[in-house]
Amino acid sequence: MVSSSITSSEVRLMNRYRVLHAVYDHKEISKQDLSMELSMSLPTVTQNLKEFEALGFIRRQGLYESTGGRKAQIYHFAADAYISIGVVLLKELYRIVAVDLYGKVIKSEKLLIPFSRTENYFTRLGAEIDRFVSDMPYRKEQILGTAIALQGLVSADGSTVIYGEILNCTGLTLEEVQKHVSYPCTLIHDTEASAIAEIWARKDLKDFVLLSLTRNFGGAVIINRKIHRGESLSSGIIEHMRLYPDGRPCYCGKKGCIEAYCSAYALQAMAGEPLESFFPAMHAGDESRIQIWNHYLHDLAIAINNIRMLIDSEYIISGYLQEFMDEKDFQKLAEYADRECPFEISHVRLCRSVFSDGSAAPGAAISLVEPFLDSI
Repeated sequence: MVSSSITSSEVRLMNRYRVLHAVYDHKEISKQDLSMELSMSLPTVTQNLKEFEALGFIRRQGLYESTGGRKAQIYHFAADAYISIGVVLLKELYRIVAVDLYGKVIKSEKLLIPFSRTENYFTRLGAEIDRFVSDMPYRKEQILGTAIALQGLVSADGSTVIYGEILNCTGLTLEEVQKHVSYPCTLIHDTEASAIAEIWARKDLKDFVLLSLTRNFGGAVIINRKIHRGESLSSGIIEHMRLYPDGRPCYCGKKGCIEAYCSAYALQAMAGEPLESFFPAMHAGDESRIQIWNHYLHDLAIAINNIRMLIDSEYIISGYLQEFMDEKDFQKLAEYADRECPFEISHVRLCRSVFSDGSAAPGAAISLVEPFLDSI
């Protein structure tokens, strides 16, 4: 018979995990409070704190105010013990960010370099990542790695772009990128990276649908705080659900997709001008622009209602367009979506992303943080 008892080494590992993650969750705490919260002896807590302090994960910083006895030492989790690098590759530019172990963006840069599946492009990318990191006070061993988000479906193991029509990079392999980058790399679908960022930032949400109104539309379904992944279609390709049969052509080769009506590119094509000038004029009351915007919101409402018939959850609006949308725009979109719904039992729940400057690059970086924390 196999014994079900836990060995002393397993108990020690569990205690280490519990102590570290308790300090992480609190950000700062005393060892006395840790001992009480974890129902763990003070010597055991003290020993674990010493070990993590030696490893650089925990720092002692100051003392709590006295409550009558000796002042308690404050133990902080060292958020900058390690950092992670996230990159998003777009048609016209790429963005590099660094996040700490709480997923906080500590540095960000945008470079106006158009994507090209060439040796020169990836050589330049690797050099820019090296420069970006070298300007920060971190040793190479403090970098968890580099996660590269791009506009394309990526294999489950993060090694190959299985569909990359937007960037013309179908078949791009991790090896093509890795040989130019100094840190371990992985590839990730940009929409999936954005979903990871929202899950990380919104601890209150369990199930939701992310609608990324970027230059190209994206969407992901999150169930029980996990991205729903199909067998072949990655985290979902909501953008290629058919909105109008035989409608506008889409880059996928079909017609009438959500992408062709609800992406920022689609709105800009309808407006016939840059969105940076369209929105101020529209919000100032220009009637022709208001009609274009209402038409766009109505198409987006139809898309939301179609998805809602399958998944009735909260909808997070993220991406480039949400930066231009005010509260009246959100209210109008909700009204349109409610009109499309044949049932009056509930109202659609829309909310704004917590990320105002794009979430794909931070999400890519965060995708490396959680597995690292769990591995300690």
